[in-house]
Amino acid sequence: MRFNIGKSGLLLLISAALLLSGCKEEKAKIGTAAPTLAAYDLSGNKASLEQWKGKYIYLNFWASNCGGCLAEMPTLEKLSQEYRDNIVVVGINTDKEDANIQALLTDMKVSFPNVRDQLAITQERYQVIGTPTSFLIDPQGTLQGQYVGMMHEPQLKAIFQKAKG
Repeated sequence: MRFNIGKSGLLLLISAALLLSGCKEEKAKIGTAAPTLAAYDLSGNKASLEQWKGKYIYLNFWASNCGGCLAEMPTLEKLSQEYRDNIVVVGINTDKEDANIQALLTDMKVSFPNVRDQLAITQERYQVIGTPTSFLIDPQGTLQGQYVGMMHEPQLKAIFQKAKG
């Protein structure tokens, strides 16, 4: 069987192959390098894990309509202050762009960094199915743990204490 795709078809096929070969599929796996963020801070600047390299990072995926997420926030704020020399809490908001999360964060007195993942690319890389879901990344950028569901203060404190060393 012989196909005649022509010059334009061949060019299209080669272009697609080159484009796909440049895409690196990133998936979260404990013990491997943490996937890169595809998210922006609340000022519209691209966020990167490199910003916090040298510290443990507690990535917390959350949504404004998630009761468990909102219930965790005061404890995460408290621990982010208590352990700020060793660990940075980073909120990854999964709401659509029209949600006013800045007002919510202000009302809840949340000072730890928060970024937006409106396109859900970061969620896909970290294989987040629901919120809250969190990940612990060590100072070298390696995933150390995944935590699905709402965490209570004793559980969170144990994670932060273990990371502190």
